[in-house]
Amino acid sequence: MSAVHSNVDLGSLPPSYTLPIAPGESTTSDDAFPSLQPSNLPAYTPPSRRTNSAPTAQGELRQSMPKEFYYDLKRRGKVFASLTLIAEGTYSKHMPTFLEGQPITGRVKLSFDKPDALQSVIVSIRGQVIMGANRGEQMTFIEISHTLWSPATGGEQMSINSNHSNAPATQEQAPAASSLNSSQPSKVKGKLQGDYMWPFSIELPNQVVWGGKTFSLPQTFYERHARASITYEVSLQLSRGKLRADHRIPAACGYIPQSRPPPFPLMRALAYQEGLPLFGPTIDPDGWFSCEPVVIRGKVFNIDSKSGSTSSQLFLAKPLSYTRGSVIPLCLRLESMDEQVLDLLSSPKAIVARLERRIRYFSNAENNLESWAGKDGVDISQPAVWWPSAEESHRSGQLRFVNGELHLRADFKPTSAVAQFRIQYSVVLFPFESPGVVLMERKPLIQHPVEIVTAYALGPKPRITAPSGYLSEAPVLTPTNTISTADIGLL
Repeated sequence: MSAVHSNVDLGSLPPSYTLPIAPGESTTSDDAFPSLQPSNLPAYTPPSRRTNSAPTAQGELRQSMPKEFYYDLKRRGKVFASLTLIAEGTYSKHMPTFLEGQPITGRVKLSFDKPDALQSVIVSIRGQVIMGANRGEQMTFIEISHTLWSPATGGEQMSINSNHSNAPATQEQAPAASSLNSSQPSKVKGKLQGDYMWPFSIELPNQVVWGGKTFSLPQTFYERHARASITYEVSLQLSRGKLRADHRIPAACGYIPQSRPPPFPLMRALAYQEGLPLFGPTIDPDGWFSCEPVVIRGKVFNIDSKSGSTSSQLFLAKPLSYTRGSVIPLCLRLESMDEQVLDLLSSPKAIVARLERRIRYFSNAENNLESWAGKDGVDISQPAVWWPSAEESHRSGQLRFVNGELHLRADFKPTSAVAQFRIQYSVVLFPFESPGVVLMERKPLIQHPVEIVTAYALGPKPRITAPSGYLSEAPVLTPTNTISTADIGLL
């Protein structure tokens, strides 16, 4: 079992210690968890440029070794309090990271040379949306306190306090404190002297209630250029009562929700299962979502007499929920009276579609996020790959079909919503980039929201279907530190 250590030497300082995690501190950066994937997440490696076969797993059913993260407090060079968090090593490269459905586990150790009148020993878990340094810009969406020890009971109790949830606190029988000086665990009341250890295991709820709305717990989120972040922290609090300073050991941790798409429509599932190309919207209309058609106006080679219009309709594979590290299948239908325009616009290099990510947040709870964008941060992905569709057999002089795929990076943050914070995605069709067609407008043509999730749908796994010759037009995505845990059974 590997371990990570962090310690503070108080020296001759008075008995007080607090280490707050700053909103922009690098301990929650993406470098700490470059491509964290929960159970059944895709170890998705696009096939070689010479094949369009399904991706292979990088670590099928690999047993993950626990990894310990150690934090302590020292007085005069000697450790008197420590917090150890135990997480799966697979996901916990630089910080302890926990999956939805897994408890927060660890242990607390105390060592006192002389009797110490502590009031309580508490482990707390806090999740926050942080949008700035001011208190009003930091919103706690979940806080759980787990009392390991108090002088009156010598035992522990758990109380859950989720902001705005109106959820009653819960009580449960706690395991006894264990003195390291005795072979049998026993409850210790009154003052503490000697060495003690309390193991703990705290369950996180899957959802919280904020402002009357229910939200799933979001994934840890911090990016250098994004002002808003989602942080989780486990802390040990040693309370000493009035006139005496408390001690606190904080530990930043990661959290990954487990979300999956609904099952694929029958014909799409069959195509994946049999290794066939996907059936297009003409053959499988129930397997595709059709966006509203848009009319494109432009001139061919900038000649006024060659101006005209083309109808463009984008199709997205159903359901509109896609696993990060996999693909978003697309199909484009073009219709025009001018066959030359159709040939120019249906060229794979002329079509530009991307995945857009929008981060929306505001610190004023009285505002309505649905009607006011607040502060937005927008990013776009690499462009989709396009190739001629098999539905060309249905073509006429006035109609063209083109197939496409958006390849999703494995480290995309999933679609999230909590309090006044959102991570939202949409597929955007941008103006065509054909040297032979001059368009009248340059604004995005089509935009439709989609959901990015962390786990595969039940059934066959999605795969790249683009012919190898067209894959060479786009960079190959090879995410690092990803595994396949499809058969572990956490999902």
